[in-house]
Amino acid sequence: MGAVDRLRSHPVVGQLAGATPRDSFTVITSLTLGILVFRGYRHDYFEIPFQLLFVAFLLVPRLRTQTLFWFLIACFSGAALWLDWRSADNHKYLLFYWLVTVFLVCKQGEQERPLVVKKVARYLLCFTMTLAVAQKSLSPDYLSGDFFQFVLMTDERFSAMAALFCGIAPEVLEANRVLYRQASDPVNLNATFPLLFRNEKLVLLAGVMTWLNYLIESAIAVLVLLPLSVRWSIIMHLLLIGFIAAVYAVAPVLGFGWLLIIWGYCLAPNELVALRLSYIALFLLLCVYEAPWLSLLV
Repeated sequence: MGAVDRLRSHPVVGQLAGATPRDSFTVITSLTLGILVFRGYRHDYFEIPFQLLFVAFLLVPRLRTQTLFWFLIACFSGAALWLDWRSADNHKYLLFYWLVTVFLVCKQGEQERPLVVKKVARYLLCFTMTLAVAQKSLSPDYLSGDFFQFVLMTDERFSAMAALFCGIAPEVLEANRVLYRQASDPVNLNATFPLLFRNEKLVLLAGVMTWLNYLIESAIAVLVLLPLSVRWSIIMHLLLIGFIAAVYAVAPVLGFGWLLIIWGYCLAPNELVALRLSYIALFLLLCVYEAPWLSLLV
């Protein structure tokens, strides 16, 4: 028996890779609970009931596949989202749709559950990527590269990238941010300010980020709906894994990244154990992204 076969036959690996419909749905619900623990809804109507439900799950693990358990989570999530709808991030709505999906799937038979979540994950992933591409196509400042030029010059979350790859000193980037805040102040409405500092490397980096992001999202939106061969399925998943690993190393919307990981896990064929394990490893990697690791390289 080869090393790969021995790895596949290991019981823990088999469970994580979803060797059976029960194992697959257990992993999916566990990862979903992970999102709620780390990036749930920040409202008392969700946090307090969810804490009680999560303790109940720790005491009785089989609750993670029970309809009532997910019904309550979906209800409290919906209440929190309704009360904070003005300020809620876009991915919080997608998370709610996914929680409703998990609740409804719990009503299905054990054998049907992975098939249903796979179908819903496919449509949600396509819907998300298609709308992202449409928004970027219609935006007057995205395809030109202006958007990423601006965030590289002014957004503190992108300062490490601008310093590391463009050779711009941190104090220059801080001066850009100060200048932007002053220009945005209504008191200075009629004042004149100098242009924000940028160099050729920043313009080039912004262009690369713009078109890589756009083309990868477009490819995923198309491929996810097509009946793919094993080879093309692997290509699609590698695009999605690379997209998540790169984008969420910088973008602080980890809840969105975790959702994409769960959908990718649902779509990965059962026989491609390495792909499914890669999604779980990627879920853990995004936890590491919480640390300001990129700034350590500057």
